[in-house]
Amino acid sequence: MSEHRNDRSIASILTLDQLDELTFRSTLTTERATRTFGGEVAGQAVMAAGRTVSQDRVIHSAHCHFLRPGDSSEPVTYQVVGVRDGGSYSTRRVEAIQHGRLIFHLTASFHVGDVTDMDHQAGSLRVASPHETPLPEVAFADDEEMLAWITALAEDLLVDMRFPESPTRALVRMGRPTPARQSLWLRATGTLGDDPLTHAAALTYCSDLLLLSTGLGPHARNFTDGDLQFATLDHTLWFHDATRADHWFLHDMEGLWTGRGRSLSRGSIFEQGGRLVASTIQEGVIRPGVR
Repeated sequence: MSEHRNDRSIASILTLDQLDELTFRSTLTTERATRTFGGEVAGQAVMAAGRTVSQDRVIHSAHCHFLRPGDSSEPVTYQVVGVRDGGSYSTRRVEAIQHGRLIFHLTASFHVGDVTDMDHQAGSLRVASPHETPLPEVAFADDEEMLAWITALAEDLLVDMRFPESPTRALVRMGRPTPARQSLWLRATGTLGDDPLTHAAALTYCSDLLLLSTGLGPHARNFTDGDLQFATLDHTLWFHDATRADHWFLHDMEGLWTGRGRSLSRGSIFEQGGRLVASTIQEGVIRPGVR
């Protein structure tokens, strides 16, 4: 049974009704139809996939394809296909269906974690910690429009946000091109419990935030520009290790390429201590001159 989003949280957004062994349905809707945040559909699909594998297997990759916009006023049905269960790996395919049409597709892989003496990571934290980063109301005290946007975004998506560097949106509003790079401290608000699958799904949810817009900096554009078509096509996460999405993590993002009406960005997700816990890549439509 679906409920309207009065006292919603990320945990409640990720809660699914199980209709049968391989079919699930979202439980929260809005009274007014709006375009569903892509991270919400991706996070719910990860939850659906993970509930069909044995508990000794944790997700290590999620490959998402966004096919049509979601409608927030109607529940989404998730149909899981058990592609393969091997000795160490399980693969699941998930189709998200709304109004009788396929709106999203996920391929996820789960692994029985191995412990070896071969470990390394590239990159490390290059910015101040979240506790050394000013709160948005301090950082943007002189920019009323920017503060209002950040406040509304954080409240709508149920996250805490801190910017150790000026975000792309703030820089391009000054009317000049900027480097295709931005970083963001994030954490999910509310209680998520201790289930690793819930935290992986919440990390998926959060990872969709602002990644594609990183590629707009060199063109001095914002994704809210009225003449710009802006939408995610596909989004991939590789989960390197378990982490908690309700603790601060840094998404360090870089726009790799923009052209031919598309843009490609990648990101690295670090815990506060500098451990790399996930990597992201996202491609989307960025097409100017469309009204």
